[in-house]
Amino acid sequence: MEEKYNSFFTPQRQSKIGIALLFLYSTGEVIKNSWIFIFLFFFRDKKFDLWIIFLIVSAVFFILSTSAVLQYYNFRYYIDAKNEEFIIHKGIINKSSTKIKIRNIQEVNISQSFVHRLFNIFKLEVDSPGSSEKEVSISALSRQNAYDLKKYLLEEKNIEIENGHIAPDDTAEISTKKQLSISNLSILKYGLTANYVQSFFALISLVIYGITQLNDLLKKAELDAHIDYDEIEKNVLSYSFPILLGIILLVLILGVIVNSVRAIIRYFNFKVEENYRNFSFEYGLFSTKNAIVTKSKVQVVTEIQNWVQKKMNVSLVKFLQIGKSENEKNVSSVLGISQKEKEHLICSIWGDIPKFNNVLKPNYRMLIVNHLIWIVFPFLIVFFIDKSIVINYWEAAIMIFIIIEIIIIFSYLNLRLFYNENFIRLRSGFWDVHYRTFEIDKIQTVKISQYFWQKKSNLGSITFYTSAGKFGISVLNFSEVKKLFNNIIYKIETSKKS
Repeated sequence: MEEKYNSFFTPQRQSKIGIALLFLYSTGEVIKNSWIFIFLFFFRDKKFDLWIIFLIVSAVFFILSTSAVLQYYNFRYYIDAKNEEFIIHKGIINKSSTKIKIRNIQEVNISQSFVHRLFNIFKLEVDSPGSSEKEVSISALSRQNAYDLKKYLLEEKNIEIENGHIAPDDTAEISTKKQLSISNLSILKYGLTANYVQSFFALISLVIYGITQLNDLLKKAELDAHIDYDEIEKNVLSYSFPILLGIILLVLILGVIVNSVRAIIRYFNFKVEENYRNFSFEYGLFSTKNAIVTKSKVQVVTEIQNWVQKKMNVSLVKFLQIGKSENEKNVSSVLGISQKEKEHLICSIWGDIPKFNNVLKPNYRMLIVNHLIWIVFPFLIVFFIDKSIVINYWEAAIMIFIIIEIIIIFSYLNLRLFYNENFIRLRSGFWDVHYRTFEIDKIQTVKISQYFWQKKSNLGSITFYTSAGKFGISVLNFSEVKKLFNNIIYKIETSKKS
């Protein structure tokens, strides 16, 4: 083993082509942060000397080049075999050292963006529990070095064999790998049926941001032209409600198309490689990424699927490991996976597909409270204000009421807590239904609570704390909640698992 990975035990630098990459990164940052000044310089002053521009460009080029060279020569990485640590030294003026225990390493991700492909190099990121950001990033490695380093940092079986935990005769079975591919058609199906609301608001936000930036740019350029927001608002409000609804639907359709294209580009040719302890995900069209999921470190499995996706047999599965919350961008997930493929991955983690015979439902009082919060109070407030500011007020009010009513009812019907002897599952959501499943043995804390006004109606809530976040449900039968609480505590205290 040591001969194969020998180069990693002495301090070494990245590939020399990394100097060019660091230079391009620095140049991109400078342009991104100062583009407005560059634009104004050329836009406002037509009479400038070329030699001044030449001097400025030369000075910037020299500074960025020197910085790239110094960053390259001051960046070193190696493995301390004695202390079993992965060590990074970096910095020009403020030098720093980062040490990560190899046994604590949770993820080692390899990616190859478009720029990396031009230079035929790879980026490697190392992550350990307790941080939402990548702790170590090496920007320029050859393919062989990147994959060998990743394999060593995640290869616990070598240590287990040396310590006698695994017999050498069993290594052939351990190293056996299975492969699974998610078709691009399945990815497209998921892209067409997911993130409607996010896509809509993302496009609206993009339009608003673009208008604001354009207006600021025109002001800085001291032009007479400007955007009249009052005129825009007046024109929008003058439209009839059906026309406004048509515009919203058009934007929504455009958002779905954009989201579908983005899904195909990001998750193109998705491949899953499995061995006895890991899942390895590799995907991407222009930017290839490679991510690792360690089965023993999976804390929560989140399955997301709506009615249309269920008919198409596609869904999204997220594997939350230690220190990873569900909303993080870099959380490991498989998009467009079928039911059979999903069951295979889950079964390989837990050894079986959890089945639930026990269920807790929220009390009907939750519906009453949600109606008060989301319908009664808002409509009372709007009723007493000047309704003339909204064209076709009653049409809009009825439409909004119907939409909110549907959301409240379906959210209530979907909200359930399932449990058995070993697992907990929380189901929630209105359109995209989330199924969050985790082992009782991996619960760090469980908390039950009851407000004083809930005692008479025997209602309360329960919250589960895991190393991948907290999950809870309220307005349940408190007697049943206490029984579940006691069972969980007993299960955790008598468990032989670490």
